[in-house]
Amino acid sequence: MSAPLNPTPQPKPRKEEKRRRKLMLAVLSGLLLVLISVSAIFASYLNQPEPLPELLPLQVAVNYPPHYLFSIYGVDGPIGVALSPNGDRIYVTETQGDRMIKMFASDGNLLGSFSIPGVAPGERSPVYIATDSSGRVYVTDRLQHAIIVFDKDGGYLDTILSPTLTLSEYVSKHTGTVPKPGSFAYNIFGEDVSYQDAAGNEQTLPRPDYAGWAPLGIRFDTKDQMILTDVTEGHNSVRVVPASVTMSSDWLNFDLSALQFGISGQGNGQLLFPNAAVADSQGRIIISDGNNGRLSVWNDQGGFLFHFGSGNGDGALSLPRGMAIDGRDRLHVVDAVGQDVKVYDFSGPEPSFLFSFGAMGDLNSQFNYPNDIAVDVSGRLYIADRENNRIQVWSY
Repeated sequence: MSAPLNPTPQPKPRKEEKRRRKLMLAVLSGLLLVLISVSAIFASYLNQPEPLPELLPLQVAVNYPPHYLFSIYGVDGPIGVALSPNGDRIYVTETQGDRMIKMFASDGNLLGSFSIPGVAPGERSPVYIATDSSGRVYVTDRLQHAIIVFDKDGGYLDTILSPTLTLSEYVSKHTGTVPKPGSFAYNIFGEDVSYQDAAGNEQTLPRPDYAGWAPLGIRFDTKDQMILTDVTEGHNSVRVVPASVTMSSDWLNFDLSALQFGISGQGNGQLLFPNAAVADSQGRIIISDGNNGRLSVWNDQGGFLFHFGSGNGDGALSLPRGMAIDGRDRLHVVDAVGQDVKVYDFSGPEPSFLFSFGAMGDLNSQFNYPNDIAVDVSGRLYIADRENNRIQVWSY
């Protein structure tokens, strides 16, 4: 006898039905637990309203080394590096070749080059470089014993001849008129100061007396204060100059002597060829005490606090040079002999070593006598890799 075409459906096994019921019960229990947790948080907020960050713990910022991106070539012995205020331009000083100051776009394309007017390559030695909030470019020159100031495009503006005298002030005092920016020039190896009179005729003045100072490291903090190191033999020191001086409409009453501290030596409160100085968010002044192989930390009134980074271990320094501090108070120190960049946390009362990156060599991410560093708000780092004739670009 043949089987029916539409057999009667058989009931599902009891085990399968029990399994489905258990699964549904577990899901409902999970949803109920979530609902209870959310209700508890909401009830807590109603009873004692607080901002959400007070109710839920924030994640702790994680510190990790940056990674290498690319290199900018076409520079001869780069030693100083700085960024425009918005980070769209990179300025680099050269110690070899024509000893120019080169200007690059953020992607590494060359925008131009410039130098001190009337000064031959062998008579100039640009070292450290910085920009203020208006975009002006300041360059310390070891041979000219001066700070040369340019506009953002490299147009010459003025020369700071000494802590109390600019070239524009010198010309004004001798002529009785205020000279136009760029209408005068001076070379420490020459005999005269040249300038243009009101009619546009070339004139000369006797050279000013030698100032007897040696400006080297230069930076501007977030308040537009100039922080300057002076490596005059036997008189190493640091100057902090308020924005009211540097941002004045003219420099006819110039004076860098507002705050000066430090003496030459190897003890507490002493400096030996300080290369750079920066300020952290607490107002402390941190100095790369180059030939002492350490960092020297002072308060905002020029009072010595402590030394840091000497001795042995991962965070120990050999020859600290250029420095940059980012928005998280991470201090980046270029160690020219260590062939790396060491990073410290300065956000608390006592600094701590975080990590280092780089090694000796000529491959990507390797250094050969690095000297300076700049950091932008996005976390990009620009490092002057001197003997490899390039600027390395890294990023967090």
